[in-house]
Amino acid sequence: MWNWRDALSNLWVIILGGGLAVVGISTSAGRLRNFWANVWTRLRSKPIVPRETLRIVQSHDSIASYWSVGSFAGPPETQVVFEGYVTNISGKQNRILGVEIPTPLTRSSTLTLTRDHLTSGPPQVLSPNECVEIHVVFSVKQAVGEPGRSWKTSLVFIDQYNNRHKLKNCIFRALPFSVVQRQS
Repeated sequence: MWNWRDALSNLWVIILGGGLAVVGISTSAGRLRNFWANVWTRLRSKPIVPRETLRIVQSHDSIASYWSVGSFAGPPETQVVFEGYVTNISGKQNRILGVEIPTPLTRSSTLTLTRDHLTSGPPQVLSPNECVEIHVVFSVKQAVGEPGRSWKTSLVFIDQYNNRHKLKNCIFRALPFSVVQRQS
């Protein structure tokens, strides 16, 4: 029959048991030390900046997003208009600071958020989980497409956290020439 007193009298069993005890205690102490070190680091670190903050979709109305060529007391420019919807998914208040067309690089001249068909003035803050209509106007110095044909490009939306949200394959319909003539 096995007796623990006999086992403790053997030198190899004592060395092996002591070694395992030291390894187990040091591992536990190391994990506990790492846990508190991580807690301290998180408490002292910079605030976490959210990366996923906005979801943007283009409106699919027949002529919601369009482009046209025109001029007003100067050289001709291309006006590009984007209509869509934006949802704040960050769980915190958020602002859209600007929108860009990457090629040719053009920043928006007008950015408007609309709630229930009422335009909100500056600072145009999006509440958490809020979905609103967005209306963006660009004035591009050069022609962007062929007359009478739709133009496809990407848009980059920049929020207050300096996140760049790229909306690919936005389609802008060409305004018919007769509509452009009536407006001028």
